[in-house]
Amino acid sequence: MRLLMLLVLATVLGAATQPSDLVPARWPSDDPASLAILNESPINCLLIPEANWSNAFLAAAHAKNITVLALLAPGSPALPRVKRALDLGLDGAVLEGDFPEAEAKAVRSSLTASAKLSVELGLRGRIPLGANAPSIIGTFQGVWAGINPHEDGAAHAAPSGAPWIDTNAGFLRFVRASTDRAFWLSAVPPRDSVVNLSRYLQMISDPAMVGARWVISFEPGFFAKLLAGEGKAQKDLKRINQVLTFFEQNRKLQSLPAFGQLAVVEDTQNGALLSGSVLDMITVKHTPVRPVPFKSVDAKAFDQAKMAVNVDPQSLDPKQQQVLKDFTRSGGTVLTAPPGWRMPVPRPDQIVTDAEEVKKLDQIWKEVNAMMGRRNLGVRLFNVSSMLSNMLGPADGSRVVVYLVNYSDFPVDSVAAHLLGKYSRITIHWPERAPKTLAPYETEDGTGVDIDILESTAILIAEK
Repeated sequence: MRLLMLLVLATVLGAATQPSDLVPARWPSDDPASLAILNESPINCLLIPEANWSNAFLAAAHAKNITVLALLAPGSPALPRVKRALDLGLDGAVLEGDFPEAEAKAVRSSLTASAKLSVELGLRGRIPLGANAPSIIGTFQGVWAGINPHEDGAAHAAPSGAPWIDTNAGFLRFVRASTDRAFWLSAVPPRDSVVNLSRYLQMISDPAMVGARWVISFEPGFFAKLLAGEGKAQKDLKRINQVLTFFEQNRKLQSLPAFGQLAVVEDTQNGALLSGSVLDMITVKHTPVRPVPFKSVDAKAFDQAKMAVNVDPQSLDPKQQQVLKDFTRSGGTVLTAPPGWRMPVPRPDQIVTDAEEVKKLDQIWKEVNAMMGRRNLGVRLFNVSSMLSNMLGPADGSRVVVYLVNYSDFPVDSVAAHLLGKYSRITIHWPERAPKTLAPYETEDGTGVDIDILESTAILIAEK
């Protein structure tokens, strides 16, 4: 029955607007004229708060093949509000916030029965990762990506010693390893702040490099300038659309699995859904890493791995523990947390690791760092202190993809990437210019390429 309803939903939404193809934005206007802002944009799905539900706006949006979803916050009972939205002709509903679980399930059931789109953006600790999850899952608890300084203006550092980058990429890696559902990250601009162009591009790129989407949310002043046709705002919007289009055009690359010879075995009860976890600490060191949720601990999960970090061995059952023993017998290295070591169980509303958890992580970070050393576990990157990356590709390494995201407000030049293995063809793709074939050179453990400049984001594609 569920499969039948999903097929019906796909038919209703149309080929160009499958749940996985929707590019969402929060829309604070009910004026049909405001849709002109989207004339050259890949944004094709608008989240509309109740105060702005309008027949005229809905008709104008549908005429542009834009999906319109009711945006609901906790408060009065949700089901009557969903019924009103559907009666008006909206294409589904988004529950954004901490809704009671029973209420969220009732709304999900009602929308599925009506062949309408169901989206849940709830607490991080309660993201539905099971088979009965809605068409699109997500959370409203996203961090605002970037290098955010202390009050004294200095960038702070992670336990790894690298400049700390506020990112959602770590917990999103775990989500991607846990489910194939489309994922939306809802995070609004910091209150009473003016958001510059670089921060918009970072918020788009941060989840996009791991296959998720940010629900575009324009700062009110910027949106007002867009409505007024202000020149600089229009120019910035063009760059925003350019980066959005770049990730959408390369979306198929996200069907590739995570690549790298380091695996991290962890799950929700030991911090996998928190920013600042083990995954973030490793990626800040520019080491490819593959999260392995507990449910996925089997021999196949370690096919390409040479090393593994077992964050919480006490939570694995005997069969899973045997998998890791077999991995070590076959030549793999496993770093196991010391006896009695355990991360505190995160609160459902928690977003980042707190001071106590950072101290706990610091206890094992030195061992993790020593185990990795200077080994090339898939790719090594140089001159990238303001950047993060994500590496994808099949286990045989025949074709690998490296996403690069710049979290500073300035272009980065003279970046080097040393790939593990021999590759004959390496191309780089940018939002700002045409793809370019790079000149590979031999390195100690494989193939290197140099990137002259990287503005916001780029994708390296290497083929043997």
